[in-house]
Amino acid sequence: MSDGDPRGDGGETVEPPAATETAEPTTERGSEAESGGDRTAGTPAETSDSPHLSVRDVALSYGDGEPVVEAERLEVPAGEITALIGPNGSGKSTLLKAIDAELSPDRGAVTFDGRDVEEFGTTELARRLGLLSQEHDSPGSTTVRELVTHGRYPHRGFFERLTETDHRAVDRAIERVGVEHLADRPMGDLSGGQGQLAWLAMVLAQETDALLLDEPTTFLDLHHQLRVLDAVRELNEEHGVTVCVVLHDIGQAARFADNLIALRDGEPYEWGPPDEVITERLLRDVFGVEAEVGFGPDGPRITPRRAVDD
Repeated sequence: MSDGDPRGDGGETVEPPAATETAEPTTERGSEAESGGDRTAGTPAETSDSPHLSVRDVALSYGDGEPVVEAERLEVPAGEITALIGPNGSGKSTLLKAIDAELSPDRGAVTFDGRDVEEFGTTELARRLGLLSQEHDSPGSTTVRELVTHGRYPHRGFFERLTETDHRAVDRAIERVGVEHLADRPMGDLSGGQGQLAWLAMVLAQETDALLLDEPTTFLDLHHQLRVLDAVRELNEEHGVTVCVVLHDIGQAARFADNLIALRDGEPYEWGPPDEVITERLLRDVFGVEAEVGFGPDGPRITPRRAVDD
């Protein structure tokens, strides 16, 4: 199943105006983490009606190659926001693909709400789990409202017309991300940030129990980054939606997320609340950066000093 592309009926993917995207999910503390321990990534109290995402003894690879991700046990707590952090190539998007049932594990299982994701039909999973990947494309003539409407495909038959419920869901999604004034504009006329908000609205229109977001703020200016993150945080706080998001800005991830999971070389390195995860040692070991870490009311503050070579 491709992110950004809600699944259609009968196990077939219904393509909105062409959308391609990549994804990744969560992890637990690895044996190399400096503090050790067997605690599972993210163990705060779960929201009773929110689903959790879990990875058990998983190895992931492409084709016949060596595993690019290996994790014994990873958890995305229900009803919370968990951010995956790590350098390029650390396995974040690969994990999201496995959570979204796009990539079958070589061993182990990924479960959603206690059920193996590969047991879900594509439409059934799309009704409960939404994905926004890194890459997406649509015909330039498609309007924002038409694009967002594609998020309702999992909730109706292939040839069924939109219901009043569908129209309300589309309106809510457009309003939540703040693009009402752009609803009738062609996608080809939008800036990169405006277009990203439209794609996010499409995923939100699915009205799922959980969201997977693969670098949703990359290449956006600060204004649009905050619009994306604010929309996701509001959805989480108001409806208890479980969120797993990949973010490259470590400081932004620390301020935005309830939990962080740091990956290095395809394995979990450290996890937990941002104030516990973000340390000078982690920044050096995982990101190859010498930095100073301070703490304020909004979480850790990172001051990079220089790159560190192995």
